[in-house]
Amino acid sequence: MEENDIFSLSECDCAVDDDCLFSEAYVENFSIIEALDHVQEAARNSKLSDDLWIECADEVDFLCKRLDLNYIQVMLVAIMSEIGDVVSWRRIADFLGMSRLKAMTLTPDIDDLCDKRWVMPCVARERGGNYDGFKFVSGVIKAFRHNKKFVPEKLDGLSEQVFVDRLTRYICEEGRDCNISHEENNRWMLQLVEMNQHLPLCKKIMSFEEEISKIVLLQVIADYAQYGGRDCEGLNLAQLTDWFEDGVEFMMSAEEFKDGTQELFSLDIIEHGCQDGMADTQIYVLTTNAKNDLLGDFVPHSPKRRRVKISEREVLRHKNIKKKEMYYNNAERIQMDRLRSVLSSEGFKNVQNRLADSGLRRGISCLFYGAPGTGKTESVLQLARETGRDIMQIDIAGLRDKYVGESEKNIKSVFSRYKEICKSCEVTPILFFNEADAIINSRLESTHSSVEKMDNAMQNIILQELENLDGILIATTNLTGNLDKAFDRRFLFKVEFLKPGLKAKQHIWHSILPEFSEGDCQCLAAEFDFSGGQIENIARKCNIEYILSGEKPSIDRVREYCQEEYLNRNNRAKIGF
Repeated sequence: MEENDIFSLSECDCAVDDDCLFSEAYVENFSIIEALDHVQEAARNSKLSDDLWIECADEVDFLCKRLDLNYIQVMLVAIMSEIGDVVSWRRIADFLGMSRLKAMTLTPDIDDLCDKRWVMPCVARERGGNYDGFKFVSGVIKAFRHNKKFVPEKLDGLSEQVFVDRLTRYICEEGRDCNISHEENNRWMLQLVEMNQHLPLCKKIMSFEEEISKIVLLQVIADYAQYGGRDCEGLNLAQLTDWFEDGVEFMMSAEEFKDGTQELFSLDIIEHGCQDGMADTQIYVLTTNAKNDLLGDFVPHSPKRRRVKISEREVLRHKNIKKKEMYYNNAERIQMDRLRSVLSSEGFKNVQNRLADSGLRRGISCLFYGAPGTGKTESVLQLARETGRDIMQIDIAGLRDKYVGESEKNIKSVFSRYKEICKSCEVTPILFFNEADAIINSRLESTHSSVEKMDNAMQNIILQELENLDGILIATTNLTGNLDKAFDRRFLFKVEFLKPGLKAKQHIWHSILPEFSEGDCQCLAAEFDFSGGQIENIARKCNIEYILSGEKPSIDRVREYCQEEYLNRNNRAKIGF
């Protein structure tokens, strides 16, 4: 079949003889899926020859009438249904057994399927790069499974309420498909606006000269529809940048949004968000006038909890924490049991409500202090696992920056990020400052160097954030002698971790070296004044010995390891007087 013949099939009502048409009685023997399956089988490696249309004439004619499509479109729909997912011209060509250029002569039929809203353009990610592709819109295959013709969703003549709801659903769900390009996402939203220019909102959007203004406003409207009235209402620069190709186009206008000179500001449609009583130039919300004038008939649904994308690198999931038996001295055990009750799901909620009713701060801040190896860090992990709370652990060293003012910004951003994550999570996570000696030590009264000034500024920020804390913060430290008195007051729970007593040490020895008798473990506990961390070191050496020699160390060998654990801190012999 020549190229011209392909287009003649697309344009005519019927390309086969009348003798090939089926009777009405025969139609009842077909289902849409059965007919599509027969067409795709006939189309495979057919190169669109005449034999294809003769072999499946009845099925093609049936589908043309049932689906209101032409012959070429029926064939393309059958192939797409078989291939599934995103279809590129290369995959169509391979399926038909022809060149990609020859397959691309079917473009007018694909474009028509897009206009009918059966198919949408997208990105086909294949080996060697990304290519133009297309995929079914949601609902096409489902209709086929139920032997029904697909009827595209009505998108014109919408009420203001339905328009905003539809826009919001697309932005939050369908538009997040990684196969759909930024360009296609924006095109869909602008087509929705064009189809509903009877609405004051859409009429206003169409009056903007810059496409950036149109897309940004649609994004901010969708945000208002979801989070209006909550503290998390508002979009930041990063979220808006995601909707533009590579972010370059939007970032060229970013400064206009930051300084409030962009046309949406001058028209009193959007404004900067408010954070802690101050304008945040990187957060954008609808103005009250815009809500009243452009969205007067729209009623926001119950505000949602914003879902924040949380990477596995910044949050340790409680389900990934390995269970470990902890042995405490009596005083520590009492305090940890109390903390476990406070941080339990029901306990934390009751405590916060009671504190709020009494006009007291709702946050729970804890300080775990004591000698190294006494179980402070592991206690935080096990506490999180047992109470079902994720951990946002902070790299203290990474907070410091050589540039003036950056360290303060870093510590401020930690608490801002924690607040974002808290709003997104059903269960409040733990903000964990491990080995926090460097940032909770005593502030200097007289500062001379820029480093000293930076340290004081960072500590002042932490003190203020602890004052306003609405979540859970746990800090650990080996040094309490230098702890600033202001920090001492702001930690609600202060748990001192001492070296384990005789009974606790015996339990630790027996738990990590179960091959030894209780009597041997009791002897080791009495002979060596070790912390839990030091005992664990001995156990690791025993395991290494077993791996290397295939024999488990004797009790005498374990005693040698214990002696080696002590560092020789003798000073060199003095020289001179």
